[in-house]
Amino acid sequence: MTAVRPFVFSCDAHVAEPGDLFTKNLPADMQQHAIHVESGDGIRITMVGEQVIFKMETDFTLHKTGQTAAQFAERAADRSCTDASENFVSDCAVDTTRRGARHLDLRLADMDRDGIDAELVFPSLGLMLPRIADPAAQAKACQIYNDWVWEYCQPVLDRLVPVAMIPCVDFDLALAECQRTAEMGFAAFCLWEGLNNYNDPRWDAIFALAAANDIPLVFHTGIGNINIRAMRGPGGALYNYTRQMNDAVDVITQLVAGGVLDRNPSTHILFAEHSAGWLWGLAERMDEVYQGHAPSINPKLSRLPSQIVRDQVHCALQNDTGSVATRRGVGVEALLFATDYPHSEGTFPFSMDVVDRMMAEHPDATMDDFVAILGGNAATLFKRANLQGKVDARAAQLQNA
Repeated sequence: MTAVRPFVFSCDAHVAEPGDLFTKNLPADMQQHAIHVESGDGIRITMVGEQVIFKMETDFTLHKTGQTAAQFAERAADRSCTDASENFVSDCAVDTTRRGARHLDLRLADMDRDGIDAELVFPSLGLMLPRIADPAAQAKACQIYNDWVWEYCQPVLDRLVPVAMIPCVDFDLALAECQRTAEMGFAAFCLWEGLNNYNDPRWDAIFALAAANDIPLVFHTGIGNINIRAMRGPGGALYNYTRQMNDAVDVITQLVAGGVLDRNPSTHILFAEHSAGWLWGLAERMDEVYQGHAPSINPKLSRLPSQIVRDQVHCALQNDTGSVATRRGVGVEALLFATDYPHSEGTFPFSMDVVDRMMAEHPDATMDDFVAILGGNAATLFKRANLQGKVDARAAQLQNA
């Protein structure tokens, strides 16, 4: 990277709520729906009430996230890992411990160290909110999280942009929470994946409200009523994590085919942690079907599916730097950058190395393209974050460098 770099806005990061956020704040008659975590024998178990939702080994992420400062120092002092080792940088020379997951001051230090100027933040425990089946309890739990994260981020709203979690099992409750959080000042609404109903015209009121308030609708992988372990046995992990992009494909195709996006042309949607390179192929495939099967297509759209994608759909790329080539088919506005801090599959603390690789792999892309992908597109989408001026100021510095 040059001494002056584009403004970098990560469109996928996470905050860690207090472990008792939901058990402490849900009413007594809703406690059977409280999200919480239990740990023991090296296993972390995420639960909704008494229902086990997800199990993970507590040391699952140590291959990427590091351990304690003392353990890092011990590793760095181990000269059996030398400069000649191709893994020297990641294994010995760089402390990869995420210290800012729960502490704002340490988080800002991690962001500075990683070259990240701003982040769109999703929950951690709140990733399980769609697993609350009771509509009233889900709505109340979303309110609890949204109130907490708004207060938590208040001191650093110039750097952390919280996402409002919207209850999606009831249209009226969803619309009410969109209205409430829009009035609070949220810059993004998060909807659920796996609903298989995004062709329903009842979404129009929610999409129209989002457009009227310049608030994009975002989807994060794994947030929804989906089977995150669709295949077990040999190849299960590779298959299950890879197919997560299919959830985004389903949502986009439903919203385009059912006409919800076409009827709400000012509404924008963003997909986080689904990769991005597939978006061009999806747009072309929808055009092919729309034209090739025209007699069967209903409703008729005012624009080709690919144009709807270009106008309204956005995807965040991460380590998949080849996705930058997708701009040739769907436009550079469709692409945004993400780090997934503090998760182990993310780019911290090597995000600027990823940016360097991205630029090296795409010499045909202009600096204006990278300014847009790395932060400009996000600043345009999340207008309430008031970051456009910082993006423009950094771009001006680049021109003068």
